[in-house]
Amino acid sequence: MTTELRPRRGAAERVTGVIWGAIVAASGACAIAALSGYDVDLQLIAIIALAALGAWLVVSAVVLATRQSRQERARADAAAMPAPEPAPEPDAEPEPEDREDS
Repeated sequence: MTTELRPRRGAAERVTGVIWGAIVAASGACAIAALSGYDVDLQLIAIIALAALGAWLVVSAVVLATRQSRQERARADAAAMPAPEPAPEPDAEPEPEDREDS
């Protein structure tokens, strides 16, 4: 049995999965509608799908750009701040003197 740690899926992988899921669901809905006897306008469906995917790409690009700029600003702020000085080590207790009370 392997106990290999795998990193979490990135945002791009999750978005890709959602897009593929939407494409498959829309294709299934169109197939069900066409086989049920409804008149399906494939050109209109293609136009709507392209508009929706284009809007999705624009929104995801804007979100990614703002996240990257926020991370870059955080890195720049961290680099500009001086490193904290290490805490001074506590003084060692003096050893008791050897006294011989005789």
